Amino acid sequence: MDASALNTFYSPAQLQRWREAIPGRYSCRAFSGAPDAGQLSALHYAAQRVCLPGTRIAVAPCPENLFVRVPLVEKIQGATHYACLILDPKHPKSPTLAGISGEAFVLEAQSLGIGTCWVSGTYRRGAVDAPLEDGERVAAVIALGLPKAAEPPARRRKKLSQICQTAPEGWPFWAYQAAEAVRQAPSAVNLQPWTLSYAQRTLRLLGKRADSLDIGIAMLHMHAAAGDLRPHWAWGEGKCAAHLIVEEQA
Repeated sequence: MDASALNTFYSPAQLQRWREAIPGRYSCRAFSGAPDAGQLSALHYAAQRVCLPGTRIAVAPCPENLFVRVPLVEKIQGATHYACLILDPKHPKSPTLAGISGEAFVLEAQSLGIGTCWVSGTYRRGAVDAPLEDGERVAAVIALGLPKAAEPPARRRKKLSQICQTAPEGWPFWAYQAAEAVRQAPSAVNLQPWTLSYAQRTLRLLGKRADSLDIGIAMLHMHAAAGDLRPHWAWGEGKCAAHLIVEEQA
């Protein structure tokens, strides 16, 4: 998929909704019950609407033995449903596109009042019951349910200066906002494996693995944060995963 296709794939209304959902999203590990029928219907609808080519999402009731307990990590408890994020490895950039699609789904769930938690490694593959087509594989699962906590817990995040190659305070406001949205993005074991640089109307996203779920998640946050400014995407090379270019006002 040409990165420029991202510029028109999601609607302004979707991007605004996700931009507003970013501050409230957190990795929910304790759930109090199931979404109601209206919320579940909206989730299934979102799963069909947010997936980029080469990816798809299936929502289903959560098996009791899906999640594996890990030492020193809070166990996921009470999840009533889960989303299975599926990719086709034959499709170029499929891990990144899966990250974009999955995080779009997560932010849609957040906007509906549904808690989520990305799980890419600590789940039982044999418990996943989503049917796979030839060549497909499961990229991750996402726990779903109503959050047990009345208020979201504090999130551990690097300082903005730690993920930006130059002082973001000197960047245009749109680039600063996009960087802050990336800082709030989830990542595997919360490593935040990315850095950002800005020059000549272009915000660059760099990572140790330029094609990965984490990079896709960060791209979706950048895209939502800059959604009103007609952003233009292009894939990068080497450690530069992607370029986000905005026509800045004089």
